[in-house]
Amino acid sequence: MSKITLAHGSGGSLQNDLIKKEILSRFSNPLLDSLPDGALTPEGLVISSDSFVITPRFFKGGNIGELAVTGTVNDILMAGGIPRYLTCSLIIEEGFDTDELGLILDSMKECAARCNVSIVTGDTKVVPAGMGDGLYINTAGVGFKRPGMHLDKSRIASSDKIIVSRSAGEHGLSIMAERCGLESDTLASDCAPLTQAVERLHAAAGEKLKFMRDATRGGVWGITYEIFENAPCGAVLDENALPVSPTADAAAKLLGLDPGFAACEGCFAAVVSADAAQSCVDALRTLPGNEQAAIIGEATPDRGRIVLRSEWGALRELRIASGDQLPRIC
Repeated sequence: MSKITLAHGSGGSLQNDLIKKEILSRFSNPLLDSLPDGALTPEGLVISSDSFVITPRFFKGGNIGELAVTGTVNDILMAGGIPRYLTCSLIIEEGFDTDELGLILDSMKECAARCNVSIVTGDTKVVPAGMGDGLYINTAGVGFKRPGMHLDKSRIASSDKIIVSRSAGEHGLSIMAERCGLESDTLASDCAPLTQAVERLHAAAGEKLKFMRDATRGGVWGITYEIFENAPCGAVLDENALPVSPTADAAAKLLGLDPGFAACEGCFAAVVSADAAQSCVDALRTLPGNEQAAIIGEATPDRGRIVLRSEWGALRELRIASGDQLPRIC
């Protein structure tokens, strides 16, 4: 009899296998089978759900409350929706400090206001001391289909370009640095809503925008692999083209981590037609924090083959680890 491990929830191949074997095998339907960030219903609703279990709960650049709102809003955006409503369910461990809870909920309120969404329903449960790791937050998001945006992996074609909206890996690397007691004045989580970035991208690309995915667990390389795993094309990704800030790069080297696989909370990858790629990157670079937006690869005719090109031009297959580099990251 097999058992669930931490790696089954960390965004790697074990989690993907668990979802396919235990969830899709039971609930398979046209909306769920592509495993989108959010489901676009025939009625034009975009729906997403997420749970947040990060350690530490307060980190440089945000906290679990801000992360819960941002992460859910971003999932609606990535599915081609305009976010409007959120739910908020709390699982609180007995003995949790009410002052800390208040700070977290204040952050949720402020972030929701910035994102123009309302928290309209929820639930609260308290579990015995030692059984809840302090606080878990579950959110669901509801939005409406963005006019003129049609996102579908089936639209991806050979020679399409893969772009990334900003520098990679800052959330995961900053969390790891804090856990290890490493001090940095500049390295912080990129936790932020992607609303403006998506609007700029859509304005620049129009119908030439094929697909998007935010680079949460698994980082930029992990979510790009997921995009092309069941797409009609393969992909070549350029390791040297991936933008990484100097502080994130230094932290990655010190910690022995690959920034391409480190989680992001304010960064996404998108697939666009080749003739729109540079204008999309230029539009993204006009936003503060997105100055390092870049083209990082392209779609190829080799369906199912996803490779990384090294600085020396060598190609190797992109492989996803069984678990994430860092557990309990979002």
